[in-house]
Amino acid sequence: MVQKQTSAKRGSKLAWDDLRIALGVAREGSIRAAARALGVSHSTVLRRIRELEGAAGVRLFERKADTYELTSAGEDVRDTAADLEDVVLALERRVDGLDLRLSGPVRVALADPLLPALLPVFRSFARTYPDIDLTLTVALGYVDLAQREADVALRIADAPPPDLVGRRVADIACAVYGSKRYLRGKRPRKLASLDWIGWPREVHSAFPRWMAERVPDARIALRVDSSWSVRDAIDADIGVALLPCALGDLRPTWQRIELIPEVRAPLWILTHRDLRATARVRILRDFLGDAITTHRDLYEGRRKV
Repeated sequence: MVQKQTSAKRGSKLAWDDLRIALGVAREGSIRAAARALGVSHSTVLRRIRELEGAAGVRLFERKADTYELTSAGEDVRDTAADLEDVVLALERRVDGLDLRLSGPVRVALADPLLPALLPVFRSFARTYPDIDLTLTVALGYVDLAQREADVALRIADAPPPDLVGRRVADIACAVYGSKRYLRGKRPRKLASLDWIGWPREVHSAFPRWMAERVPDARIALRVDSSWSVRDAIDADIGVALLPCALGDLRPTWQRIELIPEVRAPLWILTHRDLRATARVRILRDFLGDAITTHRDLYEGRRKV
């Protein structure tokens, strides 16, 4: 009886979908986090892990408190699954690169301060190409285009990685802003005398670095972890903050206090080189590039305010 069970296990197939789930658990460290990252339910992740361990005939994870730690067999499966993932994603990109249809899904990633200026552009794109299913990923961090976390990225960086292609469309300018109500009766040119909206201490970016150098002794009235929170805090008259002009100059109730030329970086529209000929990706990339170029004065802080 035992011999029959062992033979069944040896003849079982390891499904890629189950390996992908296991890879997600290995990366995230817990079932709940993996389910969230993969966009599936908690029970689905548990079931797939059980099925994979049954097919492999070995335990891949050891549960400790709220985390799932890899066994030695699990480490081997993780490494092999990661290599397989690279192969599958490369194949998907090459196949999609041959797609000439102006329809289907496209995911674009952008930093959240750029969204208000670009929403009218996305609205126009959706009306012009109704068969293209557009999804936005809005965050401060970078997405991995090689991992298909997005098809097109609007990225603020000095230079793009070698596996990405695209063009530089503007230089993002930044300035210090506060609400007109908050600044009433104050001397805004004395930046260190103002209340500031800052970032968590663990955030490493140009904004907190500039604050540490330029206004090291300023009072931090509130620390927040997203540009939307900064926007809402300024609207609530809590203090001032450094933000891209593409966001700040569109807010009629705000006042630009000072343009900060040293906090300036190129804006690129990028895609993975395997997707550069995909029709719907190319159309979106060109559409965004033309729209941003037309309004470069906003992104570069040259619009009259």
